Amino acid sequence: MRLTRTITETNRAELMAALKAAPAGATFELVDDPRTLAQNKLMWTLLNEVSAQLEQGGEHYEPEDWKCAFMKAAGHKLRFMPALDGDGVVALGYRSSKLNKEEFSDLIETIYSQGLQRGVVFPA
Repeated sequence: MRLTRTITETNRAELMAALKAAPAGATFELVDDPRTLAQNKLMWTLLNEVSAQLEQGGEHYEPEDWKCAFMKAAGHKLRFMPALDGDGVVALGYRSSKLNKEEFSDLIETIYSQGLQRGVVFPA
């Protein structure tokens, strides 16, 4: 069983009860929110603008694709695995949900910087 919840004052007791009821040997992981909701909302706003305004190699790409490109530009490691059908490769490891607040801020700054260099007009 996997239980993922944001801790609030209203659900704290419920989460404590779930922890007490967990069987011996279960794993409990407590992590700080890796980013703020405001950061996440801003990132997607910027990525949607980039997606609407830019081409790369003569093609338009989806916001999720641009996120991967900007994560690489921000210094995150690029990994690949062979495609299951043997035709090409699949990129791995581009999960912005794993970034901490500082890394997420760096990603947003990279999107701004790279986008502005390429002529993207971001909302004020």
